[in-house]
Amino acid sequence: MPPRLAPRLSPWPRLRDAWWVLALAALAIALYPIALVVAVRCGLGRCAGAGGWERLFALDAVGSLPRLYTTGLFAAVAVLGAVVVRRTVGRPRTWWAGVAVIGVLLAVAKLLSAHSTAKSASPAATLLVGVVGTVLALGALTVAGRRWGIAAARPVVLAMALYAVAALGLDVVSVLLVAAQDRVGLLSHVAVTFAEELGEALAALFLLVTVRWQLPTADEALSTPRSPG
Repeated sequence: MPPRLAPRLSPWPRLRDAWWVLALAALAIALYPIALVVAVRCGLGRCAGAGGWERLFALDAVGSLPRLYTTGLFAAVAVLGAVVVRRTVGRPRTWWAGVAVIGVLLAVAKLLSAHSTAKSASPAATLLVGVVGTVLALGALTVAGRRWGIAAARPVVLAMALYAVAALGLDVVSVLLVAAQDRVGLLSHVAVTFAEELGEALAALFLLVTVRWQLPTADEALSTPRSPG
């Protein structure tokens, strides 16, 4: 994934162009099940003296590998957006700046576990703020993208919407599952957390791949598209 505006990739790129996608997906497939096993073993008291490993592989702890994995994906989205901003002229520059800002905000929120902290304090308010913020941000990107003729607007906004559905939707599902049980045990708690974190990670990876695939070519970056109508 070169730090420059590269030729647009085909829908099914060659392995030498997409190897990093497979590598990141393989890392997630390996990392999150390991974190699941560690969480179950430590929850059952079978990892005495391995507190460092428990913190390192904790599914939802600040500074843990699963959290840093998703944080890194959002940081990469922000970097790609910033690269386009530096090499683009006209109104598309503003649109891609919005993508970069959203990437930064998502990376910081994931790094600091802001969503989990807020959810533990007030799940309903956190969901409401998340939905309203998502609608406003994606609505602004959609309207601006159509008005300014941004070719990447539709796929990138859809990828962001997918992440929002994964992050907020899985929260709702987990709350409902927990509420349906008389007593929430270790396995239920770990399974819900695993599903939430892995779902968010895969959705974040899809967002990164979409942004990379939709980078404007050098010619597109140096031209200002006409506004429709």
